[in-house]
Amino acid sequence: MLVLVILIVVVGLVRVGVRTGVHAVTHSGGRAEYTYGPTTTGNGSGATGVAETGANPLLADPGSPLSPARCAYAPWGTRVEVARAFFESAATCLEQAWRPLLTAAKLPFSKPNLKVTASTAGITTPCTGSSNNFAAFYCGADQTIYMPISQLQTEMFKDHWEIYLSVFSHEYGHHVQAQAGILAAANRQRRDAGPKTTQGLEISRRIELQANCFDGMFLSSSATGGSLSPSQTGNAREDAYGRGDAPGDMRDHGTARHMGDWFSTGFDQNKTAQCNTFTAPATQVS
Repeated sequence: MLVLVILIVVVGLVRVGVRTGVHAVTHSGGRAEYTYGPTTTGNGSGATGVAETGANPLLADPGSPLSPARCAYAPWGTRVEVARAFFESAATCLEQAWRPLLTAAKLPFSKPNLKVTASTAGITTPCTGSSNNFAAFYCGADQTIYMPISQLQTEMFKDHWEIYLSVFSHEYGHHVQAQAGILAAANRQRRDAGPKTTQGLEISRRIELQANCFDGMFLSSSATGGSLSPSQTGNAREDAYGRGDAPGDMRDHGTARHMGDWFSTGFDQNKTAQCNTFTAPATQVS
């Protein structure tokens, strides 16, 4: 099982920026990064749901929307206990949004674990080992979202907590993929193709772009519920178009244009079927 976990590790880097001051490309003022980690298959802790990608029940036509969510987000702050309270409040709202959709699709759902730390120092995970070279990411091996505050580029984004919410919502999207069984199937396909082959990298991009689409769905739900302002959702959308693979990157996330387009699809359409990156043409996941 340990060998299997190592074989199907999925780790990605995305740089990002937004003019208002997030993991992918640059706007003014620099860039930020985030990653996510592996899931397991078989009887591993990351394996649930139906091991299908494009034909997964969660993505079946006509698709399901996330209901308007009025979220009681805790105030944002860079102190660990304050940031933890913020992400915990977001996690509560994300669970309330996503659990009904998976239940309706006859898929299991359990909430992810959450680890909020000041930095990456001394953090050991099943996905990264003892390396501290990571930012925010989802580790399917222990179903945990890791949010190190030092890697959120708070000096750039200041109090624009909608950006941190979007990063967290993207990582939560990976948990939804894991629960549905999408990640288990995609990781198997990626392993068989070879993670760094042309096909393997395309599968990685389909995974990441779908998480961005799920991110857009949740922010749309939160905005419709009155918990995000038009200005905040505009910042998040602009930020999404700042994410993506930069020149020289491994090409495992997608272009900034596609990162933004899939976020916008999720936000504007708010239907799981519309987030089916695994049946989309290759030209939409490049």
